[in-house]
Amino acid sequence: MKLLKLGIIGAGNICNGGHLPAYVTNRDRLIVTEIYDIEYQRAIETKEHYIQLMSEQGISVDWEITACKSPEELLGRVDLVDICTSLKYHAFYAAMALRHGVHAMSEKPMARSWPEALDVVEASKESSAYYQLNDDNIFLPRFQHFRNAAACGMVGDITDIWLSRGSHSSDRKNWFYDPIEGGGGCILDYGSHAVTAAWFILGFDKKLEAVRSLRIGVKERTRVVQGRLREIEVDDDAHFKAIFSDPKTGDWHTVVIETTWAYPEFGRDSSDTSGFLVIRGSEGTITGYFDENGQEYVRISRYAGGEFSFPIKSYTSEAMSFTEEIRNFCICISEQHEPFLNAEKGAGTIKVINMAQLSELYGRKTVTVEEFDHFVKEQQAGTPLETGDQMASVLTAPYRFSEGG
Repeated sequence: MKLLKLGIIGAGNICNGGHLPAYVTNRDRLIVTEIYDIEYQRAIETKEHYIQLMSEQGISVDWEITACKSPEELLGRVDLVDICTSLKYHAFYAAMALRHGVHAMSEKPMARSWPEALDVVEASKESSAYYQLNDDNIFLPRFQHFRNAAACGMVGDITDIWLSRGSHSSDRKNWFYDPIEGGGGCILDYGSHAVTAAWFILGFDKKLEAVRSLRIGVKERTRVVQGRLREIEVDDDAHFKAIFSDPKTGDWHTVVIETTWAYPEFGRDSSDTSGFLVIRGSEGTITGYFDENGQEYVRISRYAGGEFSFPIKSYTSEAMSFTEEIRNFCICISEQHEPFLNAEKGAGTIKVINMAQLSELYGRKTVTVEEFDHFVKEQQAGTPLETGDQMASVLTAPYRFSEGG
């Protein structure tokens, strides 16, 4: 198999801490050849880090790795690109890569706004290259087992899904707390995981109909961020629900999501590997648990009485799912198959989140797809990036801090 030449755009924490080790694990499929970061020295340091990780595995890097001065320079030399920048530029660079004929995968969330995500969708349609949204959660076996248990009718027709994702921490870069750079707080950061996972379980054939905020706000406004005590100006806790319909039957399903950078309320655990997740059907519920030996199970409980459980393979950390998602993309490119989590599915997740933000802005009124589309037209401001800035400014307005406020 031909080794794919990989370029990195954005050499920060998620690249070095999460993706770089996964590149090494997938060394039989790809090699890093180009790195670009707005801070040139960080690209140099990431190059050295990659060489070190390869060396620790007994592999000598006998090819040239270039720290590039521009993304255009990088795109002219690679087969695929991994975009790990701040959120503002995820969609921008993904669309750029696809229009250069380069396969692109971007770290979640796909974009700040629906128009930016749509630009990637359009670029993907125009290009012979593939796009994959790197939401590693769907590569965790627990979500795949939940999806299959729901799809095969173990608890009858699915009525609703309750899911929590988040982490109680301030250990994030400053840009996460910038309303324009991030487009929102936890609702985009962990909300993208939660929405994607829930839609994955329901089936992406289900159609989004409406979204309503239950409560989006700031629980812990005063935080230490990168060593500085400050007031944050984005949401750190969000609860919302979405209605999806089945185009074939007209049936509907409700998804209720909690996403947080504070303390979770749905349950004690809101992690990806063991967090709160309940699927309710017409005949019973699907949940998960771990026994005293750490073995994970899926539990089927019937309303009429009785339950059974079956053991599943567990991933104990994101390191394993990072490896899986990157391997998946390499195989898709090699076998010429569009990735499962493509541009259209990724864009749908951003639409749900933006609709939840708009619902909160409208006083927690239900927002339909048609109402959201009308709002987006009013926000158009030139390029998709400029429109993203405009929408980020409007949708994060409720969380801005003012002295004495």
